[in-house]
Amino acid sequence: MEGRLRRARQLELGELETPAVGARLSAGWRARWSGARPRGLAVGSARGLGVRALAIATGLAAAVPVIASTIRAVQAGWVPAGDDGIIATRGWDVLTSHTPLVGQYSEAGLVIHGQLMHSPGPMLYWLLAVPARFGSLASIAVAMGVLNTLAIIGCVVLARRRGGLPLMFASALGIALMCQSLPSEAMHDVWNPAAGLFPFLLLIFVCWSLASGEYRLLPLAVLLASFVTQTHLMYAAPTAVLLVVACGGLLIDSLRRRRARRASETTSPGWVPEALQPPARAPEAPEPPGCVSEAPQPPARVSEAPQPPGRIWPWAALALVLAAVCWTAPAIDQIENSPGNLTMIVRTAEHRERTLGATVGWNAVVRSVGVRPWWLYVPPTEWDRKADVRKTPSALARDSTIALLLALALVGLVGLAVRRRDLVTGALIGLGLCGAIALQVASNPATRLLAETLGYTLWWGSELGFWVWLLLAWALWLGLAALARPAWRALRRRGETPPSGVRALASALVAVLCLGGVLVVGEVVAGTAKPDSHRYEYRPIGAVAAGIERTVPPGQTIGYRFAPLDIGTQPMETGIRFLLVRHGDRVLAKGSLPRLGSYYERYNRPVQWLVYLADGTRGPPHMRLAARVRFVDPWKTDVLSAWVGRPPRG
Repeated sequence: MEGRLRRARQLELGELETPAVGARLSAGWRARWSGARPRGLAVGSARGLGVRALAIATGLAAAVPVIASTIRAVQAGWVPAGDDGIIATRGWDVLTSHTPLVGQYSEAGLVIHGQLMHSPGPMLYWLLAVPARFGSLASIAVAMGVLNTLAIIGCVVLARRRGGLPLMFASALGIALMCQSLPSEAMHDVWNPAAGLFPFLLLIFVCWSLASGEYRLLPLAVLLASFVTQTHLMYAAPTAVLLVVACGGLLIDSLRRRRARRASETTSPGWVPEALQPPARAPEAPEPPGCVSEAPQPPARVSEAPQPPGRIWPWAALALVLAAVCWTAPAIDQIENSPGNLTMIVRTAEHRERTLGATVGWNAVVRSVGVRPWWLYVPPTEWDRKADVRKTPSALARDSTIALLLALALVGLVGLAVRRRDLVTGALIGLGLCGAIALQVASNPATRLLAETLGYTLWWGSELGFWVWLLLAWALWLGLAALARPAWRALRRRGETPPSGVRALASALVAVLCLGGVLVVGEVVAGTAKPDSHRYEYRPIGAVAAGIERTVPPGQTIGYRFAPLDIGTQPMETGIRFLLVRHGDRVLAKGSLPRLGSYYERYNRPVQWLVYLADGTRGPPHMRLAARVRFVDPWKTDVLSAWVGRPPRG
């Protein structure tokens, strides 16, 4: 009776939520296919370690496209070009007296109301601080590749905790397929729209687990949410949706735990208030030697009171501390400047004037979710989504989107009816993210420059579509397994099921085949990836910077100027600047304030050397040639020359 009462309390708390339905055939089967630990399976046992090792191996197999992309970048001689050069320079600045307080520069503020605006915070720069300063150039890309690989492994591990091996393998396969819809260089790129993609995917799984009762993940959720939001504003709306669902689930869980704790303190078997307990009995005298005692009595059965549920508040306190650390720099900027960057973000959001509208926002939902969704095809270029949302979707895409959204709502209602919190919260996340992407696109300014940004701000639509399809597939699996359960029980009663050893062997074989399938898909996706768009600039950037460094000693103040550069050479300017900063030089140039801050603005500061970049072979007459490179870009054969000289006296 006591055991039944204890189990009833645990079910009320959600601590014994129904595991993956198709994985309940035996204790060993459940351990492999539901993530639940059967009686006698210790955390550190060989079987438990094997399941964890399988989850990590599956995550690595799903991350093969990321790993392959990073390796190719290193082999190509990766250096930060374009915006990457600015981000790498700001990463270098983190460990200096002019550490950045805000994130990457944004054009939106100047276009909308003519004032500077940046991404909310500098956490991307914090991530790159060590590799930018102490590692090789390629270590910056490797750091992003490692971060994205760990994020994918985290998604796969959390999928196993939520739905066992079926959901784990389905998630890994879906992630590997989803990688084909993203630019290959986005998997190792430090550019802020790309840097948050896989951490945001992990945030989806973390918030789902939080809403399902995994309160120990709260600090990780705060860390991830702060990182992706500070990296780029395109993650702000979907991150808000995830946090609302997660916090709602945690609040419900906290109330249930409080009720259960009170019940366990007052109604636990064998518990008596201290004031009503009888006085302790004096120890009885030992029997005389040789005296025959009464028949020995069996030891009294000690009733075990249910352990009170764990407390959430220590993890919530740690999450608050992390949030304070993550947002200290933006808060300092807000206090020191008038107006601060956060104020500028709010003003920009309030003064967008003409926007793209609800129709384009709905098209984004259709392209993300409906047949054929973004995450299941390879786009001709990485910028196609800005045009996709302007086109009228097909009837099949529109109708399938409506059907999938209705199915998602139905899954949530069924989960509510059968008390499956994971189904309810998963459906809420899917529906909420659909609303977030619709709102983001509908409220996007219609000016040409800012409308073009949809080419990359909609990359996370692949992750939205993947999540919706994954959750519906898993709900279908649970339904089919529930229908098959009575037949399996009937076979067990008749003794017609295979022996447990055969079932274990079949389970292991299926797991190996699934792991191999994920690995094959990951390799195929990696094999179809396109090279980096800036690969033709990597070696010329290094050659020009090396030529300048041979002439200019380290630790100098350089006046950095350049002629109007064309589309092929312009991204090289930021990479060369970063290499000079790594050389120990202070590089001053006009117009540096918006992107790099006042430390790099020329103003009227004296310099020791002048560096001049120009297309072609001609340079200023008073300067000597330090380096010249000829290379082939996607448009033509380019020539970039670097000229070095001393500033004129007087």
